[in-house]
Amino acid sequence: MDLDNRQIVYIHGLYSSKNSKKFRAITKNFPTAICVEWKVEDNIFEIIQNSYNLLKGEIKNLVLIGSSTGGNFAWQLQKKLLENGKSSQLILLNPLIDITFKFLDDFPSQLNSYLVPMNIFVNTKVFLGMKDKVLDAYKLKKFFEIQQKSFINQIDIIEVEDNHRFDNFESLLLLI
Repeated sequence: MDLDNRQIVYIHGLYSSKNSKKFRAITKNFPTAICVEWKVEDNIFEIIQNSYNLLKGEIKNLVLIGSSTGGNFAWQLQKKLLENGKSSQLILLNPLIDITFKFLDDFPSQLNSYLVPMNIFVNTKVFLGMKDKVLDAYKLKKFFEIQQKSFINQIDIIEVEDNHRFDNFESLLLLI
């Protein structure tokens, strides 16, 4: 994959935005990067469909990056693209598999129906911030280690000593 010619699409986590530290770091390194914005009250399936419509065309070297809740949404977008013959790389940053991976029961109930079971993995790199205090990084690690047995050579797990927000995210961009 031509690293200088990648189209990066970032889907932020709950209560974040295109103004996040992560997306600013991404655009510093990949000026053409796109952030898929969403809010709690939005119709997430519609946002994923609109993103799919934008990306299904001639874009090559597509990289989807999803953080936390945005990781589940990025996975859904990659699945929709794959089902329609479009490949992409998927980068997950402490993804929210489902609400049982959260330490606190504080997830907005209106978003529950938008989380879907993540059950197939292709060309996926998972970054786990092992000092996460929002999601159980050890439970995430176990989940992805089990998935690696079904999806051979499709999931790379990268453990980092960082928190849920990935304060040192810019240094991880070299691994993307």
